[in-house]
Amino acid sequence: MITLFNAAPDTGNQGVSALCHSVVAGLTNRGAEQITVADHGRGLRRADWDYCKVGLIGLTNHRRFWRSDNLKLSHLLLKAGAGMTQATRVIKRSNCILDISGGDSFTDIYGAKRFQAMALTKQLALNAGIPLVLLPQKIGPFHDPECEAQAISILRRAAAVWVRDQHSLRYLQTVLGKDFDEKIHHVGMDVAVALPKQRPSKLSRQVESWLSPNRDFTLAGINVSGLLCNDPDGARSNFDLTDIHTDQIQALAQSLLETDRSTRLMLIPHVQRPEGDCESDLDAARWLKAQLGPEVADRVLILEDPLNAMQLKWVLSQLDWFTGARMHATIGAFSSGVPTLGLGYTDKAYGVFAECGIGKEVIDLRTTQLADLVQQATASFANRVQVKAVLKNRLESIKRRAAGEMDLIARQAGLNH
Repeated sequence: MITLFNAAPDTGNQGVSALCHSVVAGLTNRGAEQITVADHGRGLRRADWDYCKVGLIGLTNHRRFWRSDNLKLSHLLLKAGAGMTQATRVIKRSNCILDISGGDSFTDIYGAKRFQAMALTKQLALNAGIPLVLLPQKIGPFHDPECEAQAISILRRAAAVWVRDQHSLRYLQTVLGKDFDEKIHHVGMDVAVALPKQRPSKLSRQVESWLSPNRDFTLAGINVSGLLCNDPDGARSNFDLTDIHTDQIQALAQSLLETDRSTRLMLIPHVQRPEGDCESDLDAARWLKAQLGPEVADRVLILEDPLNAMQLKWVLSQLDWFTGARMHATIGAFSSGVPTLGLGYTDKAYGVFAECGIGKEVIDLRTTQLADLVQQATASFANRVQVKAVLKNRLESIKRRAAGEMDLIARQAGLNH
């Protein structure tokens, strides 16, 4: 049995769900018959995901220490070699533990609680003597020396480590020194480039109409990030943006609408949280549409349907052009051959795009002034036909490389496919 950590499909963040389904589908296609995914539910359950059946095991870093799905409890029991819960039984029965850290959370920049959750899950495997494979992810940065020392210890003990950008690779080479081994330490693409698409069984009539291949207008998509828009001043301070993102995304959207009067905008949430949640992309999309005003209301449509990651990728694949700050939304678009402009608020977007050979298609929101951002976005949109042709030529090699990397991951997980 293979167990997957830190790719829970029930967070509402469809980027994390994209990582989960990409790994599960990739391993299933390579012969995996038993895969268990850690999520935020209770106990051990079975789920039918259409393309395969999986196990789900609750494992959460919450304060209810007495509950069997408590991460700290499982860690202490395994470390002490005393007592068993459903979660620890799953771990002990695993042939391999795969851990992807939500793609970018093996760091302390998101706070001590999240770092400890990332570290404890990895230590569960190590304490149980189960081979630990870290899947393609960003590693660091670390500001606390104790957190960094803990992370380095885990990196040294892992059976294999994959990173998804050159900066993380250089970090790995530096901290491991003579222990760096190209046979087990790799740089790879974000696994979500291979996420399967799934046509939604039902969409609103207007969305269906706008996505029709027979439409007579240009359809641009925008992801409006709740992380950057719902507390714009806080986001600007936290990520050192040149301007508040609400100004950035509104100016970009207005420019697209004014440049070509036949263009329509579809606003596509990728993090689905309840109304009022600080990370809700739907709240941010509704804000942007209101700001753009009633005179263009018929040219701006919000995708309100609560689609999963694979369904969202299908929607993204139907667009003529796409932009956004949610990195896995942009991966879903460009890996479908759609000209895509990434809006980077950390180094992660450039690293992933560059690994796919399209690093120039990222605007750094931390260094680009508002007028330049609008100009570059407008130029990207205007050049979409040329970019689509370039992307089409690259896509085959991107997917071939991603498949080869998943082949190797499958072998590291003990599959003889």
